[in-house]
Amino acid sequence: MQHTPGRTRPHGFSSMVMKRPHLVVTVCFLAAMALVSGVGLRQLYQMTRNELHSRQRDLEVRAVGVDALISAERRRLLFLRDYAQHVLASPSQQRTGLQNPKAQAALRDSDKLQWTAPGAMDGPLVFGTNAQGLAGIEGFHRDAATLAADIVLARAISPLLAISQHADAVQSTVAYISANGLYVLSPERPDAHAPDLLRRFSTMPYYRLHVTGQNPARDIVWTPIYTESKRSEAISTLSAPVYANGQFRGAVVMDVAPSRLLALQLASANLTDNDEPAEFGLLNSNGDLVYFVDGKITAQRPTRFDPSLLDMARASAAAWMKRGQGYAVRSGRYLLFQHVGESHWILLANTDDSELTLAAARRVFSSPLIVAWLAIAVLLVGTLRVVKHIFGQYVEASTRLETLARSDPLTGLANRRRFQEVFDETLGRAAREGGDAAATPAMAMLMLDIDYFKRVNDRFGHAAGDRVLVIFAGILRNNLRSAEMPARVGGEEFAALLPGADLATAAGVAERIRQAVEAHATNAAHAASAPGDAANQDADAIAFTVSIGVAASPADCPARYEALMQVADRRLYAAKTGGRNRVVAEDSRSIDPARA
Repeated sequence: MQHTPGRTRPHGFSSMVMKRPHLVVTVCFLAAMALVSGVGLRQLYQMTRNELHSRQRDLEVRAVGVDALISAERRRLLFLRDYAQHVLASPSQQRTGLQNPKAQAALRDSDKLQWTAPGAMDGPLVFGTNAQGLAGIEGFHRDAATLAADIVLARAISPLLAISQHADAVQSTVAYISANGLYVLSPERPDAHAPDLLRRFSTMPYYRLHVTGQNPARDIVWTPIYTESKRSEAISTLSAPVYANGQFRGAVVMDVAPSRLLALQLASANLTDNDEPAEFGLLNSNGDLVYFVDGKITAQRPTRFDPSLLDMARASAAAWMKRGQGYAVRSGRYLLFQHVGESHWILLANTDDSELTLAAARRVFSSPLIVAWLAIAVLLVGTLRVVKHIFGQYVEASTRLETLARSDPLTGLANRRRFQEVFDETLGRAAREGGDAAATPAMAMLMLDIDYFKRVNDRFGHAAGDRVLVIFAGILRNNLRSAEMPARVGGEEFAALLPGADLATAAGVAERIRQAVEAHATNAAHAASAPGDAANQDADAIAFTVSIGVAASPADCPARYEALMQVADRRLYAAKTGGRNRVVAEDSRSIDPARA
């Protein structure tokens, strides 16, 4: 393929910008917005991670408060347990206690089905039953050898239980339950039937776990939640076993009721920034879970806690205690954990991706950062509008310049440069479509020149001459197919490219054009010869003729621009010298219109 010297072909991107500038600008804008959005989403993701870590730190602070509360409860319970074991192990206290008439009276009444004894120092009453009342109650049996010591202990610990129970702002229950079939409750339950209450004790985890050997370490036990029979409220219990000489003698029990957990709620505050209830749980090393919703204890798992994560927590309790803190995640849901001090408890809290994202979004929208993001978005949109406006003007000016560079401004036909470009493009297309068979493709070229054009300018003026050129351009367009290319290549010289035409076809087209011009001349002859000022003649009525030279490939020469142009130009000259107003398609003869 031949290229015009000095012609520059645009690169792919430049060509796309020139052809679809609005699309390119819009794509660039969307890419910039995508980049900004990507950075924003990355920042939002980082903020969700920070939110997760913030909640982990909040849980750590909460664990400190829970540890303080549990430690206080443990200390009170351990004090009562240590005191009970001290009384049982002290012969002097046993002798002193048995010398008390009230203790002796209780010992005499111990054969009754239900008996009571006053506690020491006006403490709560001691309740008991006999061997008959204990029949069939697991974990209780009458041991005459230790009965006196157990009565002495019950009376001695009675005032301490009352003090411990009143130490809280809320009246929780504190009790000592002896395996010998007696107990002390603070506050008292005087209406309760002793054998029935002991039977209930035998079924409760806070007592049964110590009897059945499930607490070999003799540690404090946090029992699962149960419902207190009288007040029908959910309760969990701390209990500690009492031993003497390696023998289980009873248990000290401390209920933890919902109102008692008010201090836990205040110590831990709200884990989230929204108004939803604070939900968390306490997991012990045995896998028992206590749930809290807004400071209230419940046996029912809150719906926001994922069951599979809770199962994982139970299975991994020992490992999590060693880790101290962290979280488990599954399907976008998180279970945060924090070991509570040196205890056997793990504090749990739950969250999920949507909650973290909303919390991060609230922080974003409540900070000055959102103003910066909105400003960037506004600037990008404004920049898009400005750039599109500038590009629009640029493309419009570029289109005008391209039109001027590739077409004749007077006639609107292609100029010589564009004519040669189309020739090269046509030749290249024929080569691609035809392969080797198209080495010399069929192609014809016409060279056309208006006869005596200088006389038109001299007689009618240059404006009329310009009008004649425009009229002739219109005749060319009307007599050529859309695939055929007319062009103005000089002052009054024109050319036409006829792809796929042989010499005979091209000569026929040339003759049709010549006849069309001649017909126009015949129609304009009368107006052109009318009397009057020649300068005032209507330019549309000016008669003119045209001479045409025809060249074709491969009949005349190879399909090269310069070769076809040279042959056609030579034959145009022959038409001029042969009398004008004629078509010359061969070097030896011309088509004389008088004999056509």
